[in-house]
Amino acid sequence: MTISPFHAAGIEARPGPRYRAIADALRDAIKMGTLLPGTKLPPLRDLAYELGVTVGTVSRAYALAASRGEVSGEVGRGTFVLGAPTGKAASSGVGSAAFLTIPDTTQAAMKAAYAPPAGQTEVIRAVMTELLAEPQPQDAPSLFNSYLTPGGDARQREAAAAWLAHGDYKPQADELIICSGAQQGILAAILSATEPGDTILTEALTYQAMVVQATLLGRRVSPVDIDGEGIEPGALSRAASETRPAALFIVPTLQNPTSAIMSEERRREIAEIARRHEFAIIEDDVYGALAPERPVPIAHILPEQTYYVTSLAKSVGCGLRVGFLKPPAAMLERTRAINHAFGQTVPPLMARLATRLMENGDGTMLTGKLREEMCARHEIAAAALKGRKLAAHPASLYVWMALPDTWHAHVFVEAARARGVAIAAGEDFMVGRTDRASRHVRLAIGQPQSREELAAGLGIVSELLDAGPISSSLVA
Repeated sequence: MTISPFHAAGIEARPGPRYRAIADALRDAIKMGTLLPGTKLPPLRDLAYELGVTVGTVSRAYALAASRGEVSGEVGRGTFVLGAPTGKAASSGVGSAAFLTIPDTTQAAMKAAYAPPAGQTEVIRAVMTELLAEPQPQDAPSLFNSYLTPGGDARQREAAAAWLAHGDYKPQADELIICSGAQQGILAAILSATEPGDTILTEALTYQAMVVQATLLGRRVSPVDIDGEGIEPGALSRAASETRPAALFIVPTLQNPTSAIMSEERRREIAEIARRHEFAIIEDDVYGALAPERPVPIAHILPEQTYYVTSLAKSVGCGLRVGFLKPPAAMLERTRAINHAFGQTVPPLMARLATRLMENGDGTMLTGKLREEMCARHEIAAAALKGRKLAAHPASLYVWMALPDTWHAHVFVEAARARGVAIAAGEDFMVGRTDRASRHVRLAIGQPQSREELAAGLGIVSELLDAGPISSSLVA
């Protein structure tokens, strides 16, 4: 029996301990393409016999390769090649850094939850031309030679209040803070609502940038079980009793990555638990405007304990880094000061552009076009992935897909990357440990620049699902 690319003579010729020599040979084979992503490696005993080493030596070699991100092992299934590390994904040692990876330049990028093209460029070009051509009033701040009022001026906040109003939820302009995107708003909310050492509860699968922010700030992040509507009230109540949290971070509308929309009844249950246990809620509603018939936010039900955060990036266009934060009234000045300390002010031109889009109806029009485009893209996804287990919503920017038992999420992601398709592994959204994430991937179907690019990428995903992982070709 011969096992390639491992040869006893080649291993012996390498310097250092035998286990490291085996791991280095494995790394070289992956880099050269001899071992492709998805390839199943030989069982420990088979490789140990071929190389004349102990099973423990091979086990240490596989463990070293796994620590390098080159292979992934599962009890009962074996060890699979993930691929050579690529790009410059940040590794801070806190949470998942998958969201920090350099933007994809693959032929079909479906990794980031971007809003798709829906005429934004033409509309924004026209509005920018209009803004720059307008004469500047003597008492108005310059677009290029001044800062804005911290938290936004009255006109900007009034436009934002009108934009955010839906159903019975009608925030007032003087309650709002304008910030440079929802991520800055989340940061300000964490700093306002919690102290170092505090616990923040969140969905077991959630937006990892928040997890990294909280961890870097010295907060502990603890997962709560979710179901088809999002956070499960019983699990939240138990977690609150056990951890005495300072805050809960939650995405109740088009939850990331599952696309779940929480019912109003469930929102009221969550609010009651927060009231009873006296913790703040940080409600991320960045996808909310895409859902035409969404329930009122938790911020309407429990305004005295809820920080409401959203932005224009997902519902109008990703380049519009303008967000809105409504803290509890008692925390408004503290939160405004924190936001100012970390972001000074929104760039005046960006703030003016966002205000005009909200005032003149162009923002609403673009959101409507985005909904239409996403409905069409979900139809493409449903056809391409027919028969697969999908969690989705017609307005969502992504699809949460269950994988067959033959696939592990990271192995599937690497196999897709090798075919030019970038997607996100379920574990990239995991807080703590959960088995459900290792058999799922998120397909950001809004990111491709055209429906044709989307269809091509989904076609490759479907082919990989049909083919299954590459079976071991190492034993001859």
